[in-house]
Amino acid sequence: MRRFALAICIALGLLAVPLTAAAKSPTMLRYSQNPPALTLSGVCAFDITIHATVQTTEFDYFDGSGTLTRIYFHATEQDTFTGPGRSLTTVPYTYNFELRFDSSGEFTAFVVSGVILRLQLPDGSLFLSAGRINVLAHPGISFSFVPDLGRSGNLAAFCAALA
Repeated sequence: MRRFALAICIALGLLAVPLTAAAKSPTMLRYSQNPPALTLSGVCAFDITIHATVQTTEFDYFDGSGTLTRIYFHATEQDTFTGPGRSLTTVPYTYNFELRFDSSGEFTAFVVSGVILRLQLPDGSLFLSAGRINVLAHPGISFSFVPDLGRSGNLAAFCAALA
């Protein structure tokens, strides 16, 4: 009899708790892109032009009402940096980034993690920056070589190689 009473109490308790709508299945997209050239100032004593090729897998997540709540990207990129003296092309490198949104569509998180840049310099050394960047903490910055957490490559050697 106790088990029956317990089962009735559990059933009534579950009915009293509002059920939440189940989230919709995420969508996946795969694509390649060649974004427009980007001019980067303030890293070296001269401007740098960046041309990129990016292979991306994108996952879009939605809540039960169909509102976009999160986008997750896995990307492999190869860049060509051009300075006044020469151009350098990176080794393809991989990173992830995640965007999260509140119910009104505003960003609540924008985080990049993984390899930020991997480049063999003409002297044979490797420029490698890797880690995590909280993009929302750096408004107005379109490209960063230095992670918030992790390791930064030698920017002086990078600039000297492009000069």
